[in-house]
Amino acid sequence: MFALTLNLLGDLEVLHDDRPVSLPPSRKTRALLAYLALHTRPISRDHLCELLWELPDDPRGSLRWSLSKLRRLVDTPDRPRLVADRLSVALDLEDLDVDVLRLHRLVDRELPDADLACLEATAARYRGPFLEGLELPNLHDFHGWCLAEREGAMRAQSRLLGALVERLGESPERALPHARALVRLSPFDEPARARLVRLLQALHRPREAEQQYQLGMRLLQEAGLPIAGVLPAARRRPVTVPGTPPTSPAGQAESLAGLDPDTRDLLQWASLLGRCPDTGALARYSGLDSHRFGLALESAERLGWLTSREQGLCFADDERVDRLYATISPARRQVMHRSIAHHLVASTVHDLDEAAELAHHAQRSGDPALAAEALVTAGRLCLRFFANDEALRLARRGLALAESLPGRRRICLLLDLHAVELGAAPPADWEATAEALVGLAEQALEHGDLAHARLGYHLASHLRWAHGQWRHAREEALQSERVTRSAEDPEQIIAMAEAARCLAMLERDLDQARTLLASAEARADRHHLTHPAMSLARGLLAWHDARATEAEAAFQEARTLCKAGGDRLGEFQANEYLMMMALETGHYPTARQRCQALVALGDRLRGGSEGPFAHAAEALCRLAEDDEPRPLTAALPALRDADAKHRLAWVLNRAALLHLARRRPREASLAAEEALANAQALERDSERLLAHALLARAGLALEETSRAAEHIQAAEGMPTTTVSAWVREQATELLSRPGAPLSTASEAATHDPDGDERRSP
Repeated sequence: MFALTLNLLGDLEVLHDDRPVSLPPSRKTRALLAYLALHTRPISRDHLCELLWELPDDPRGSLRWSLSKLRRLVDTPDRPRLVADRLSVALDLEDLDVDVLRLHRLVDRELPDADLACLEATAARYRGPFLEGLELPNLHDFHGWCLAEREGAMRAQSRLLGALVERLGESPERALPHARALVRLSPFDEPARARLVRLLQALHRPREAEQQYQLGMRLLQEAGLPIAGVLPAARRRPVTVPGTPPTSPAGQAESLAGLDPDTRDLLQWASLLGRCPDTGALARYSGLDSHRFGLALESAERLGWLTSREQGLCFADDERVDRLYATISPARRQVMHRSIAHHLVASTVHDLDEAAELAHHAQRSGDPALAAEALVTAGRLCLRFFANDEALRLARRGLALAESLPGRRRICLLLDLHAVELGAAPPADWEATAEALVGLAEQALEHGDLAHARLGYHLASHLRWAHGQWRHAREEALQSERVTRSAEDPEQIIAMAEAARCLAMLERDLDQARTLLASAEARADRHHLTHPAMSLARGLLAWHDARATEAEAAFQEARTLCKAGGDRLGEFQANEYLMMMALETGHYPTARQRCQALVALGDRLRGGSEGPFAHAAEALCRLAEDDEPRPLTAALPALRDADAKHRLAWVLNRAALLHLARRRPREASLAAEEALANAQALERDSERLLAHALLARAGLALEETSRAAEHIQAAEGMPTTTVSAWVREQATELLSRPGAPLSTASEAATHDPDGDERRSP
């Protein structure tokens, strides 16, 4: 067994004696470790500086700092592994187990002779793409190297999985997980999906086999890839029509020209809808009245084109579907696809299958604007059901289509598609994305489309907020409200509510936030409208003023509205505030229960800071309830990497409060120092005041009186108008009785039954 294991497939992971260790928070430091691990020769310091530190100031100093962090990670007293001199750096791999190197060695040299157990163990180590989330797209040389290694690892894993499926051909149950993994890795590999279909048939799972077949064919067609026939051959079965003698080959070759016009037209429409078309949809699209439709359907079934099956009315085989589809002229085919797409856009699309159908027909309609609109609709539905990868794929395809459109329609569709894209995944370059959104918003404003101008500013504001550019976030939030002042009331209501919500989240201009919210609510009452931004803004302002009962009711309402509207990020935020309230008021079991909902949502969202925060909050609850600090220590690096300073500051300050209450001033001081650094970067007064108070109290406990005095002075010199009431209360308790023991929130709630409203559950 190796003493040190380095896993680069998926998220970077280092294990000492099979136990994971905390990684340095710097993404470049972790990237450096991966780069060294995949190079057997020493690498010059100049090359590493050019690769990872394209800065005008002291890249060699940055490299030295990163190497010092890596030494603590990979070296042991009796085994130095990082070898460096003035000119070069290397990582000694002699007793280091690197998953991607093991994968390549097995596939390139040992695949034919390796035993099954070895193949399965190596396949199981593939946890995701190479260095997932660590591409560093702004560093072009490293980014290019990372993408090349990722592609190589995917090819090696595909070969390994293919070999496993081949070897386990006599054990379909055992082969099935590897076949599924191979299809996930190579969704456009027709032979791989054909093997999966055959395995499902061998295991008597015909419905799953049919679903995999349909999905594979759709993906190949949408990508414009040639179909070799392996997949249809894997699914094809001899077909007989119940109650009729088997059809001879000559009978199967009957000419379409011999069909009556209604039957021919119905069958051509059916060929657009797949092997088992829905009869209700077929009647609607064909335009035949019920009598003629019934006669045409009866004729198609009598002649053997369609047959009744468990799934409904189906074509006898794929060959007939293809033959019928080919008889439609290209121009008419586009018109037919366009008709189906228009109907689906006008109707309510309820599930992912309908979304895929909409995208399929719209893209074959020959109308790029319709196709882009359909991809917006389909992408939004994918976000509702957490199909983030599919939503991202649809949004990017739509963006390519929308770019070819002229004028106002192009701008509006680009903004709608960017909204789907941002909901599906964080952008690689968020600053450039925010600037592009503002540019599109300005263009929408020039064209007089106030709703899309508001959307562009709102999206840019949210991006700025998520990455700590709070001044810019405030300006863009206010601009999103300004541009709708001459718009229709519903747009004004949404803009005012979103601006109020943003200002409340930023703790900026709270009087203006209250005014905007009051105006939005008054207008919404007149129009009988609701919007989750109003509930979130109301909850934030009430919680800021320590009106806990009102705040909780507002957040519960926001959670319900967001869930009903498919706004998963808004739903997460509402749950986040409910969890924060429960923890602040000392109701730890409730907070922990709400953390479970946060984790369930965060893990399915788009890869931003929501997942890491949910896990850190859950670990914070364990610290509160069980006084167990290790889960929080393990969860914090991911939250730091997500660069969510506001969430990190909140977690660290609450951890510091708990450490102080349990007489661990050193741990409290370390947590509060980091919280203060993040809060100062954001200019967030509530967290700054609380961190100063915590550091003052910890300093006194550690007998660091001069340091404590500095923080007391800083706390007393802060303005209180932007500090929330509950933080002012906490800070007052910390600073007014420096010698008294500090109670936890739970103890205060228990022993102060007559306390203010903030203590209510």
